[in-house]
Amino acid sequence: MLLLGCSHSEHAPASSSPAPTVSVQGARVAAPAASSAAPQAPAAATGTVAPAPEAVPPGPRVYAKSRFVWIRDFPSAELQWIGYLWTGGSAALRSEQVFYGPGCETWYAIEPRGFVCVDGKRATLDANDPVLRALAPHAPNLRTAWPHVYGESRGLPRYTRLPNLAPKDPNAGSGKAVLAPASVTTQVPDQSALLARLDRDPFGLVTLPQTVYEGRTRLLPQSTVAYSSELTRDDGTYLLAADMTWVPKNLVKPYVQVTFQGVELGKDAKLPLAFFRGSDRPQYARASDGSFAPNGKSFARLSHVELSGESVRVDDDEYLGVAGSTLFIKKSEAVVPQPSAKTPWGTEVGSADRTGLPKGGRATWMEASVWGGWLIAYEGNTPVYVTLISPGRGGTPVPGKDPLETASTPTGTFPISGKFATATMEAPGEYIHSDVPWTQNFSGPHALHGAYWHDDWGKLKSAGCVNVSPIDGRWLFGFTEPEVPAGWHGVRWVPSKGPATTFVVHR
Repeated sequence: MLLLGCSHSEHAPASSSPAPTVSVQGARVAAPAASSAAPQAPAAATGTVAPAPEAVPPGPRVYAKSRFVWIRDFPSAELQWIGYLWTGGSAALRSEQVFYGPGCETWYAIEPRGFVCVDGKRATLDANDPVLRALAPHAPNLRTAWPHVYGESRGLPRYTRLPNLAPKDPNAGSGKAVLAPASVTTQVPDQSALLARLDRDPFGLVTLPQTVYEGRTRLLPQSTVAYSSELTRDDGTYLLAADMTWVPKNLVKPYVQVTFQGVELGKDAKLPLAFFRGSDRPQYARASDGSFAPNGKSFARLSHVELSGESVRVDDDEYLGVAGSTLFIKKSEAVVPQPSAKTPWGTEVGSADRTGLPKGGRATWMEASVWGGWLIAYEGNTPVYVTLISPGRGGTPVPGKDPLETASTPTGTFPISGKFATATMEAPGEYIHSDVPWTQNFSGPHALHGAYWHDDWGKLKSAGCVNVSPIDGRWLFGFTEPEVPAGWHGVRWVPSKGPATTFVVHR
């Protein structure tokens, strides 16, 4: 399966049915992973101790021992996939009845729909399968905004088996390998709680199937790597990457965890409001003569304030009043999201009239301003979430040119056509972003997705995709339709199965 991605493209193992094309900024994207086994839970953004792993519900389940365990509408490998499970994940069976069909000897029906081929190699019904038990603790942790820990490659090899150690000098240290949570540079206390704790090399006595590996033997400098744990030996320290390969730790530069998040709208927050991008911004006070001047204090970068609705123009500058105070901001120094007057189906935004809503579903939609740098999510006529985005560095498309050529973000009205909990994206030249979280395709190779490699929200930044912070990405992933069923790692929108969230992208 091959998906196109904004800055990169992610490629998946060959399948009897082709993968859908996904629109992401200028590159190809390999399909993201699906995980339903309960991995260890990372710490919350506040730095509190992570909760205990969620127990797998009782009852018969199918478990994924590889990447891309395809889910079909009927028991036939000749049909297009409608979703997939991911390494270490699992989904509940609808029954223990065996079905027969092309491409596999034993098919099982899973919740809430679809069929999976269970061959013992890529998937199993045995919760105690030794390969599964080795893999499950390292499945993506989808209970957090950061399914893995991430870093930048300095140019590194990837090993499916750790290199053999040279004979041990009896006069040197203990020679013991020590496994521990991977160390990271972070703004959040107790970041190590995000990482799986290992007592030994988990795969030392288990031969993993080739289908768990992504297939790359190296990562170029400036590519990114996702990982979970580290192993210290006499020859150095290795990180366990998301595809169960080992990479040298000294060739990975950890990213600082991105913790920016947008605002849920409701009783505690409402529009209009303003975000501050780029840098801290001055607070302004109005003098008796009507002029405005900084008061010596500032609003923090990426913070937000609610606005009173008061607007005062002085020469070429517009000043906006801050709700509940006498302070003002300069509009040119802020991002002020402006909701549309009408919904995609023509009703008035903010009104209580729901007669125009489409039949079925929750009538979810989103709008994003490429040049404004913001996104608003709506339930029917009501805005429910607002945040900063980083769209294509080329802005809106240039007439007559493919948006991929100009690193532009397509404008128009699109359905969310596919959702993937994680997806590796590859750009031309084999540069990749590993296991990009919360990917939602909307136009060809362009997607809305979490970005862990920068913290520069509200500015033109990407190769054409709509970047959001990992926290925002997870919130929006859970908000939009089609819903990703429990245990699934990815889903494709099938119109006959239900609605898709509409995504309106404009200047």
